[in-house]
Amino acid sequence: MIIRSLARRPNAIPTSLFAARHVARPSPFATPASSFAPLLARSHHKVPALDNHAELQANGIPSLLSPRGFDIAYTQYHQHILDELNIITDGTPDENQDVKSLAVNYARDPTKAYQFNLASMAFNNHFFFSGINATPGVDSIPSQDLVKEIKKHFSNSMDTFKDDFIGTAEAMFGPGFVWLVQTKSSEGAKMKILTTYLAGSPLSGAHYRKQSHDLNTENADSYLGLNPAGTFGQYSSAQKSDKKPASPLGGVDVTPILCVNTWEHVWLHDYGVRGKVDYLENWWNKIDWNKALQFTNVTRDSSSQFQQGGARKFTYADHV
Repeated sequence: MIIRSLARRPNAIPTSLFAARHVARPSPFATPASSFAPLLARSHHKVPALDNHAELQANGIPSLLSPRGFDIAYTQYHQHILDELNIITDGTPDENQDVKSLAVNYARDPTKAYQFNLASMAFNNHFFFSGINATPGVDSIPSQDLVKEIKKHFSNSMDTFKDDFIGTAEAMFGPGFVWLVQTKSSEGAKMKILTTYLAGSPLSGAHYRKQSHDLNTENADSYLGLNPAGTFGQYSSAQKSDKKPASPLGGVDVTPILCVNTWEHVWLHDYGVRGKVDYLENWWNKIDWNKALQFTNVTRDSSSQFQQGGARKFTYADHV
């Protein structure tokens, strides 16, 4: 199983914390689904419970992830991320901050790259799983008003939106997330597809670490313009500014609506090395459209609903 390191750990962490991390620590994939690895540091950040969480641990997400796949992608991985975050924030004011606030704050400090990766990944991973309809035998369908709003920005077609979204996620060579976001500015609200690689964040205040480019596809010249590598190097964020403002660039606010996680550890166990497209198609059919609607400025209408699994299959033509 492939688990990629989010970033190099900062050398300033006391060695006693590393000792605490490795005391009697089993393999991350040996942890039972019903238990979490012990941590000597205080656990201020805990794995959030999802809707129907006990059922998900026992049965996985029907038609998407097996119990083992869910255990790896959420229970174990999320606990691992928060274990690291608890260790690095223990005894600091940050231990009481939620992961979203930490991601935004750390994104503005070029010396906190590792901390940012942990907090941002915790936010992204939970956002992904909380946006999945995990109720057995029930299908979620988007409301007429939500469909109308999405079609305005994708050639008047939900099929075009789906093809663009799934195609973008399939084309990502490296791990990350693909988002549907709503941007708000003086020109009004727009919906668009956004990619963030690794633990990059879509949040407005964290725009300096959006990481919307796959650096594996850049040439030497273009890489230098994109790379903020190093803490004090020529192209580092610190060289440009000691601390970045939290206000959105250009006055454009960005709100995540839904996302899919393309990290290999999420889908590789259940789908195999050639199964990414199948995973993406199955995820599309498990989107919780009511959850997505909550993040938009679209008015909720009575057509936004859940249907029992035996109902006729939803088609976008129904919502023209």
